[in-house]
Amino acid sequence: MLQNSPAVLATEAAQTLGAAIAAILLFSFYRQYGKSYLAQWTASWAALSTFQLAAAAGMWLAMFAKVSPLALSRLAIGVIGGVAGYLQLGFLSFGTYEIVRRRPVRLRTKRTLTIALIITGAATALMFVDPDWEPRYRYVSRVGVHAAAAAIAYLVCASTLWRARSRRQGFGFSIVAAGLFVYGLEELHYVVLGVAFFFSPLRDYTAYLGYLDFLLQSIVAIGMVACLLEDEREAAELATAEIEHLAYHDALTGLPNRPLFIDRLIVALPQANRAKHKLAVLFLDLDRFKDINDSLGHSTGDSLLKAVAERIRHCVREGDTVARFGGDEFTLMVPRVDKIEDAAKIAQKVIETLKIPFIVGDRELYVSTSIGISIYPGDGDDPETLVRNADTAMYRAKDQGRDNYQLYAPAMNARALERLALENMLRRALSNDELVLFYQPLVDLETRRILGVEALIRWQHPELGLLSPAHFISAAEVSGLIVPIGAWVLETACRQTRSWQKRLDVNLTVSVNLSARQFQQQDLVAQVSRALNQSGLAAESLELEITESSAMQNAENTIHVLRELKSLGVRIAMDDFGTGYSSLNYLKRFPIDTLKLDQSFVHEIATDATDAAIATAVIALAHSLNLHVVAEGVETEEQLDFLRRKSCDRIQGFLFSAPLSAAELEPYLAERKVVA
Repeated sequence: MLQNSPAVLATEAAQTLGAAIAAILLFSFYRQYGKSYLAQWTASWAALSTFQLAAAAGMWLAMFAKVSPLALSRLAIGVIGGVAGYLQLGFLSFGTYEIVRRRPVRLRTKRTLTIALIITGAATALMFVDPDWEPRYRYVSRVGVHAAAAAIAYLVCASTLWRARSRRQGFGFSIVAAGLFVYGLEELHYVVLGVAFFFSPLRDYTAYLGYLDFLLQSIVAIGMVACLLEDEREAAELATAEIEHLAYHDALTGLPNRPLFIDRLIVALPQANRAKHKLAVLFLDLDRFKDINDSLGHSTGDSLLKAVAERIRHCVREGDTVARFGGDEFTLMVPRVDKIEDAAKIAQKVIETLKIPFIVGDRELYVSTSIGISIYPGDGDDPETLVRNADTAMYRAKDQGRDNYQLYAPAMNARALERLALENMLRRALSNDELVLFYQPLVDLETRRILGVEALIRWQHPELGLLSPAHFISAAEVSGLIVPIGAWVLETACRQTRSWQKRLDVNLTVSVNLSARQFQQQDLVAQVSRALNQSGLAAESLELEITESSAMQNAENTIHVLRELKSLGVRIAMDDFGTGYSSLNYLKRFPIDTLKLDQSFVHEIATDATDAAIATAVIALAHSLNLHVVAEGVETEEQLDFLRRKSCDRIQGFLFSAPLSAAELEPYLAERKVVA
């Protein structure tokens, strides 16, 4: 073979250069696309280039430099070539697995196999290095064993890619599979040569097999680039499909979103018109879902929404459409109903299904829903009208106590328009300074001296005159305007009280009501602190009132917020006590200073034994907890005498004074003795 050595070295050099170019090309693609299989194939070509270079260097040292097999240089080159040869097979297999299975090889598996390949490569390179051993032994250990391993690896990869080609568009998998298959057969040929070498010398033609190797490597490299391009095209198609899906589906629940629901409704309406049958639109809203989000976190809320969506989906038929409009709102289209009662039955089924407790994590959650129903053609003949009327009916269900359904009626629109007009006027009132504060004195029962005042809001309407909170607070709560209104009340009351303290030289306190929605604001403590700092009012001169029902909506959060407020130095009162559902355990834990006995118990306190018993129990309970008691709505001397006998601490009511404007109250305060 010596006369063919230059040809062998030339083919080895060509293969080394070709493998290096393939590695550089795939590495540049890897940097651009970041595909993990490209990293594996890049490493495979780099290892193959190293293997070919080591083979050429070893051949040159042996044939031209006449270096002994035991020389350190030949041993090092042999080990490097052996390790690189086996690593090339491993990286090729890893890359094939990853592109077919679309997931990376497990790190532990990859590490274990890599170590095994390194050991195998080093061991086969060092076997039979003694120059006294016949060349055929060295050939079998270094070439024959590696050829057997390569044949297995190439044929397995070729088979894997060939089976997967049907799932991919293009010819990339087919090209690589074909190239690796022929390459595997050639490696089997080397195994046969190794066995035949025991009986006769190697044939001269083997010196030219390197040209075939170079050709096959080029085919495989071209196929790998084609695989990448096809993979990117498929990924782009999948991304486009995903974008289209996200454009018309809710990302959290997978349900159709509003645009897709409207599109399907547009298609269904002409069909219903031609068939002369009814169509139903249901609008669902979960009751008090915000409380769950605020108290348990958005992750729990999201899990609950997915579970709710799944249950609603199981309540409807194949052709019905369930969609998520956003937040905790869902819609349902039933394209054919024979009678209105059929839509009502579906709504009732959904309500009953959602009443079953949900298990989210380790929590058991209870959910109810309010549903509005509109029917085509009676309640509208276009999508927007049907959805709007179903939404209006849903709000009617909320007003009726939640956890029920309501069919749309035209009168509902009138009420909805009235509510919307009221909200708009209320927004203008806030910006036009039409809101004013009235103040009702808080009187010490024994001395009948004024201790403080409670700030009460009024609306000085330019056309309707002075309006009490009963006319607009509900609309403010629903619209969210209660938050800026509450902040204005707090700042105005603090500023006015501090002004009275300075002008009248009195130690007057002021009580301000916090709405349920205002109490849930994350920056409530900062709002209170800012109002005190800007007005100059001492914290102990401010008492914040929360209702019993709002305090119990999320008792643990209430405790946390109240403790933060108490840390400012303000006082806390629980308003309307006795009308809610307080647990005595929570009442003990709430950091409050005052209980306010609701006026509904005071009104008949002198004549009704039940009211008298309740008032007596509340006063005794408060005193046992070292709390002050304020009785609201005191209007007669008989009520006053009863409360005095039961040792009530303070009173409010028309017996002493109705709520007065700041201008009216100031001379009243100046005339009466005001004490701390």
